[in-house]
Amino acid sequence: MDMESLKTFWVRQVLLKKHKIWSVIYALKGIPRESYILTTKVGRYLPEVEKMFDFSAERVTRSVDESLERLGLSYIDIIQVHDMEFADSLDIIINETLPALQKVKEQGKVKFIGITGYPLQNFRTVIEKSKVPIDTVLTYCRCTMHDTELLEYLPFLKEHGIGVINASPISMGLLSHRGPPAWHPASKETKEKCRQAAEYCQAQGVDISKLAMHFTLSVQSIPTTLVSTASLENLNKNIASVNQKLTTTEEQALSHVINNIFKPCGNMSWEGIEVAQHREKLESIKSGSH
Repeated sequence: MDMESLKTFWVRQVLLKKHKIWSVIYALKGIPRESYILTTKVGRYLPEVEKMFDFSAERVTRSVDESLERLGLSYIDIIQVHDMEFADSLDIIINETLPALQKVKEQGKVKFIGITGYPLQNFRTVIEKSKVPIDTVLTYCRCTMHDTELLEYLPFLKEHGIGVINASPISMGLLSHRGPPAWHPASKETKEKCRQAAEYCQAQGVDISKLAMHFTLSVQSIPTTLVSTASLENLNKNIASVNQKLTTTEEQALSHVINNIFKPCGNMSWEGIEVAQHREKLESIKSGSH
């Protein structure tokens, strides 16, 4: 994705975020506060590359206050450090971001503190080194048909009493007939394998996204799977998939895709790619060569 496309994408994201905030405010009006759980994130803000991330104590503290003011609420249930791999160093997260959020928690503005990101080893590093207790972790695309590495970290997270939120079982569009968006960071090899899987499923008259949902939801050791969609039709499909059993044809297709397409490749992730691209753009801006 070129710089102009990236800027356009982020402008749309910012506008969408503002629309979502007003939608949330309207939807929650008159509903007892204790009847729902509200989560939000700090650390990632503006579309411009050089202004995108700020994990400083001052900024994350102000971010919590801004969220409370916009939503008209007195507290947030779970505050999460967003995409912490983009910090200059995890030491910033450990020594500055999390202590600032702990102070906010002590003030009664948040109830629980979470961390999010794509690289899984970062969770272990921060949890082991942080003096601030971590309540939740959120990662995405790490318990899917093409990558189940999250399962290797579950015993560690359970040992530390940390809630796990697993997002995007469809892997941000990779495991769909439509395919991933242009900005998707996966390698060509990963995209090709997912395309092969989607084409095989389509030839069998099977929806690969349904198989992807079933695969992830079948992992009983993961307590929470987060799915987002802009389509009411897809939302209803996702809800139905929780209890819906696969047909024999679907089970056979799932077995073929796992054993013949994905398993021989091992876990296919894109750890490090996005961070490297982000830092390259930052260096380009600093050197004036963008």
